[in-house]
Amino acid sequence: MENINTITKKIVKGAKELHPESIDYQSYIIVADLLQSHEFRAVQIVVDGLDSLPRENILSIIIEDHDVWNMMFEPLKDGQYLAEKKNKTLTN
Repeated sequence: MENINTITKKIVKGAKELHPESIDYQSYIIVADLLQSHEFRAVQIVVDGLDSLPRENILSIIIEDHDVWNMMFEPLKDGQYLAEKKNKTLTN
């Protein structure tokens, strides 16, 4: 899926702005790998466990493509913050 490839590349680009040995770098790469493998439930779990800054950064990249966002998360209401997102019920 082309949309996922674009989002994955942006997440990897964000990771490259960090030190390669940092936990945040590793988190970005893990999320990118999981997205690329279409393991959306695992993405939800990893993102939910992140500190606020990397979580917000990764979510802000994912929400750029509403098709990809809507695979994993409920649409945000007007004025709703990314931190208030709701996971869709997934089983993968």
